[in-house]
Amino acid sequence: MKVHERFLNYVKFDTQSVPDVEIIPSSEKQKNLGRYLVEEMKSMGIKDAFMNENCYVYGTIEKNTDREIPVIGFIAHMDTSPDMPGNDIKSRIIENYDGSDIVLNE
Repeated sequence: MKVHERFLNYVKFDTQSVPDVEIIPSSEKQKNLGRYLVEEMKSMGIKDAFMNENCYVYGTIEKNTDREIPVIGFIAHMDTSPDMPGNDIKSRIIENYDGSDIVLNE
C-alpha cells in the first residue's frame, strides 16, 4: 500500500475529541485508530508495537545496518478538534494541482 493510500485510510476514522473531559484520550473512538495503527505496524514487521492506556502508540523499527546509528522517533497527533466533524470525511487527491482555489463541498 502506498503512503498516501494509508493516510487516506487513516482520515476515515472518527477521532473527534470531547471537550471538558479529564481523561486521555477524551473519547473511546480515538482508540479505534490507535488499535488499527498497532495492527498495521505489526503487519509491517514491527514486533513490539503497542498502545498504552492513554492511546499513545509505540513501536521500534530495528536498524538494517551494522553501524551504530541513533534511534529515530516519529510522533503524530491522532485526534480531531471538537470544533470540526470527525465522521463522514471524504478525502480527495488533486492530481497536478495548479495552485488555484480548491472548492470544498461543491
